[in-house]
Amino acid sequence: MKKTGLLDVIAKQHRTYISNLRLQPELKWASLGDLYRLPDKEKYPLKEWEEAVSYLLGCEVHFENYESIGKSLKPFSLQVR
Repeated sequence: MKKTGLLDVIAKQHRTYISNLRLQPELKWASLGDLYRLPDKEKYPLKEWEEAVSYLLGCEVHFENYESIGKSLKPFSLQVR
C-alpha cells in the first residue's frame, strides 16, 4: 500500500487536486497554514516536507530540523481577512 504523502493529505482536506494547491493562490496560502498546523510532523521525513513546501512556493526550501518547519510556516498560519 502506498503511503499517503503530505500534499495528498492537504489536497484531500480541500477536496481538490494537488496541482490546484499550487495554482490557486487562496488554496496555496491555506495549504501552507494547514501544513503548519499539522500534528505529528515527524510522521513525514524532512525531505518530504522540503519537497511539499518547495512545490507550493515554487522555490527550493530546506529545513534543518522539524522545529524549523514550524518557524518557517508560522506566518502562513496567521489568517488575514
